[in-house]
Amino acid sequence: MMLKRFLKIPINLLWKIENKFIRFLFVGALNTIVGYFLFLLCIWTGMPRTLALFVSYVLGVCWNYKTTGYMVFENKSNRLILKFFGVYAVMYIINAIELHLLANSGLYEYITSLDAQYFGIIERFSLSTRKVGDAISQAIVVLPNAILTFILNQTFVFKKENKENNTINTH
Repeated sequence: MMLKRFLKIPINLLWKIENKFIRFLFVGALNTIVGYFLFLLCIWTGMPRTLALFVSYVLGVCWNYKTTGYMVFENKSNRLILKFFGVYAVMYIINAIELHLLANSGLYEYITSLDAQYFGIIERFSLSTRKVGDAISQAIVVLPNAILTFILNQTFVFKKENKENNTINTH
């Protein structure tokens, strides 16, 4: 009961934001935090990068569909979930390619050299350079991918006629 009351305040504030993209950024920030921590959890348990990305995408998409559909595009319909999954399938492929390119770009070696020169965190905590590199790489691509995801969702999933059809069919 207390959690419901606690969540009501930010939800009511979100509804006051008229611009859908700005609302998407706020909801997307929450969704990104959930997805990013799922990704980190997966890579830190030893999953390979692409499997960790896949697991975090599948779990994240289920969460994102409800928050994005309802809070951003004002659509509660479950009929659009396959299109939503399609957008995220495309985004998964793009994201996997980005991470692969960053992993092979020399970024991980650069991070390791900077850390060894200035901080020593990787060695001090016996962290895997690959895992640290994967985490930083995912952080680099989060914002551009969020923008592309919004555009794809607005164009292919939550089009105005879908909202109008949903409104017509529910009355």
